[in-house]
Amino acid sequence: MTLPVIGIAGVTVPGALDCLSKMHQLSALMCGGHHHHPRFVLDQPDFGVVHAAQLQERWDIVEDSIVGSLQRLAVAGAQLAVIPANTVHCRIDGIRQRSPVPVLSMLDVVAADCQRRGLRRVGVLGTRWTMQSHLYRAPFAAVGIEECIPDPAQQAMLQQVIFDELVPTGRASADGLRQLLLVVAGLRAEGCDGLALACTELPLVLDEANCGMPAVDTTAALAAAAMQAVLGASG
Repeated sequence: MTLPVIGIAGVTVPGALDCLSKMHQLSALMCGGHHHHPRFVLDQPDFGVVHAAQLQERWDIVEDSIVGSLQRLAVAGAQLAVIPANTVHCRIDGIRQRSPVPVLSMLDVVAADCQRRGLRRVGVLGTRWTMQSHLYRAPFAAVGIEECIPDPAQQAMLQQVIFDELVPTGRASADGLRQLLLVVAGLRAEGCDGLALACTELPLVLDEANCGMPAVDTTAALAAAAMQAVLGASG
């Protein structure tokens, strides 16, 4: 079995590795068994450089970094690419225009997954940039879904847990997890019928079981869309 090569333009290491792992797990179900899977190519720049640019609001530098990854992935043979990071999709249009290979949009993939689940009011949990910029408002509105975000104090807490705990370790402290679940409870009380775990580190500690409501794992949705794309291309 020969499948197109999937490139992974990594932003954070936990997010990139989780995406790779989820595509590998899907391969067992979608590639006919016998340990077949597509060839995966990962390019992982130093996240410290990217994060410094984020803090300076230099999204042009962030975009350049990702485009550089995509160029290296193309040289390595990638025929389709994913970027397992929500926040940087604020530059997805420019990234796609400059990319030498097709790039799936996590925003479109997640909106489609929420629509498939029949969700109507979705709480978005992510970095402060994802939430403050209403990154998912337009993709959700296009499929009839309302975006809901936590209040400013909760946004600050999410930012702290993501960058001080989840990105460096892939884990949250007991107190960090408790605070995340309080935000989830608040969104549920506000009438949200689902969540978008719109930071690729959040599905490492949050799921439908501990959230008590439908929770879209944005990494899993992207991994599934990539696998469906390459299987369709090989058919």
